[in-house]
Amino acid sequence: MGLAIATTSFECTIDGGLAHIVLNQPERGNPIDGDFCREFGLCMAELSERDDVRSVLISARGRLFSVGGDLAALASRGAALPVTIKSWTADLHAAIVRMVRMRAPVVVAVQGNVAGGSVSLMAAGDLVVIGKSARISSAFARIGFTPDSGSTTTVTRRIGVARARRFFLLAETMDADAALATGLVDYVVNDDAVVAEAEKIARELASGPTEAYGGIKRLFLQTLNRPIESQLEDEAQTLAAISRTADAQEGIKAFREKRKPTFAGR
Repeated sequence: MGLAIATTSFECTIDGGLAHIVLNQPERGNPIDGDFCREFGLCMAELSERDDVRSVLISARGRLFSVGGDLAALASRGAALPVTIKSWTADLHAAIVRMVRMRAPVVVAVQGNVAGGSVSLMAAGDLVVIGKSARISSAFARIGFTPDSGSTTTVTRRIGVARARRFFLLAETMDADAALATGLVDYVVNDDAVVAEAEKIARELASGPTEAYGGIKRLFLQTLNRPIESQLEDEAQTLAAISRTADAQEGIKAFREKRKPTFAGR
C-alpha cells in the first residue's frame, strides 16, 4: 500500500503501521527542488491524517542522503529566484510543520552525507540514525544564503542556540561522532546497518501507543517557549486525555496482569 498521490522524487510504502519514505533520485544526490517540495507537502498532509500510519521512516538511496537545495535549478531562475524560493518553501515548510506535529514518531536513517536544507529535514525527525562515515554540512553561508527548511528551529532544538548559530555562521561540517555528542543525531552505527537499525526502531514505534507518542511530541515541541506553570498544567491535561485512550487502558491492564501490552494505536 502506498500514497494516494503519485511521486517522482521519493517513494512511499505503508506496511504494518509504518510509512517508509525513500528519497529516490540518487544520481542527482536526492536534492530539494520544486517537485520534492510539492510532493513532500502532499505526502505529509496525507500521512498526518491516516489512522493506519503509526510511525514514519525516512531514508534515501545512493551514496548521499541529500545534497540539500538544487543549486543548479535555483541558479537558472535569475531575477525570479526570490519568487522561486518563496514557492518552494511554502510547500516544504508546511510539510516539515506537519511532520513535526503529527502523532506518529518519525525516524530518519542517514546513510550518507547530508547538507543544507536537508539537515533540517533530518533534525526534524524524532530519532535520527546515522552512519559512521556520514558528514553533516551547513552549506548556506558558503554561497551567501541564510538557512531555510526550518533549520534555525529544528537544529536549535537539538543542539542549542549558541552551537547552532556557530554551525551556520561558520558553515561547519560535523562528522557522525560530533553530531552524536551535540545531540544533533541519536545513534551512530556502521554504514551498512543504518537503514536496518532505523527500521527496527520505527517498527517498534509502529506497534506502540500512538496517541501517547503524539502527546509526548507535542509537549516537547512547546516546552522551551512556555512558563513552567503552563507546561505542567498542559502535562496534566494531556495525560488526563491520554488516560482515556484504549492503549492507556490496555497498558494499565497489562501491568496488572504482568504481561506485555498490545497497543492498537487508539
